[in-house]
Amino acid sequence: MDERCPQCKSEKITEGKIFNQPDYVAPRAYFRPGGLRTFALLGVNIRIENRFFSCIKCGFMWAKINTAQLIRVLNESGTQQIKAKLQLDEE
Repeated sequence: MDERCPQCKSEKITEGKIFNQPDYVAPRAYFRPGGLRTFALLGVNIRIENRFFSCIKCGFMWAKINTAQLIRVLNESGTQQIKAKLQLDEE
């Protein structure tokens, strides 16, 4: 694995999954970005692959999502403020 911790830059990381009590098989998890218009509800959740990474030095944990889908959601449902902050109008 050629990953480094985004927080402390350590190479001492491990890969794993997240489970919850009622669902022992990989539960569905979604990311809903901040900065969406008030009533933006449909099509704004981005599926998170149940593949997480954690650093054994600092405890930071992270995952990856589909960036093309994230940009689409923000372009379609994001506020003007979030689009300006992320410079989405330029893409």
